[in-house]
Amino acid sequence: MKKLYSTLCLIFFPLSLVFPQGFDWEYSPRLPFSIPRVYFGIGGNTAKNYYNGSFSLFENFYTCSKFTSGTGNSFALGLKSEYWFKPNFAFAFTLLYQNSSANFVASGDSFPILLKNIPKMVKVENELSLRYKYLLLDLGAKYHIASTFFFIAAGLEFGVRFSSSFDIHEQVKSPPEFHFADNTQRRKVINGKLSDLALFSVVPKISLGYDAKIFPGLYASPNFSLQLPVFNLSLEENLKLFSLQLSISFLYGIW
Repeated sequence: MKKLYSTLCLIFFPLSLVFPQGFDWEYSPRLPFSIPRVYFGIGGNTAKNYYNGSFSLFENFYTCSKFTSGTGNSFALGLKSEYWFKPNFAFAFTLLYQNSSANFVASGDSFPILLKNIPKMVKVENELSLRYKYLLLDLGAKYHIASTFFFIAAGLEFGVRFSSSFDIHEQVKSPPEFHFADNTQRRKVINGKLSDLALFSVVPKISLGYDAKIFPGLYASPNFSLQLPVFNLSLEENLKLFSLQLSISFLYGIW
């Protein structure tokens, strides 16, 4: 009877659930291993960003155009820690340095000219290259799904912007024979101004991933995340960011 009871326990309550983090790292009673609850390591991510809303370009105090959509990339690197409160549930803490770039294109103001005594309208596009850097604090939790090492996670990412810069160019679209004063069809907008970026950010994030053990005490944690477009990137206007993020971290048990 006792043997039957033990067999049923093994079937319905997998051994992976009795260990912090879910890993059985004690390969043999002769090689005991104290399984930690607190893990510390490094992590990084790369992201594809999509911007939508309104971002105004000013030149000599006049609105030249509004950037309504754009795309860009982000790269981040930093430190990560996890505390396994239960064998299948952990709290996560991540501190990251993030470097982002974005590109926008918008139609500029048209203006009339005379070319060979023929009146024509010059049409231009404004091109914005935006760069900004944030220090990020990511607080969240993760849960192992159905006694496996696949997990779902959710959290909030708090950011502080500590630098930003941009370049703006104006490109002639038509007529093809029109050139700027420097005899080119693309010029840098020297007096261009933009609305300020927000100094602080709060971004909700959800993730799916997998914890893969490497050797006793060390595991890798790759995951795919969505950053939801709740935070307003612009301080004065409405510009939202949606991000697809691929991350990986390596964590080692410390106690």
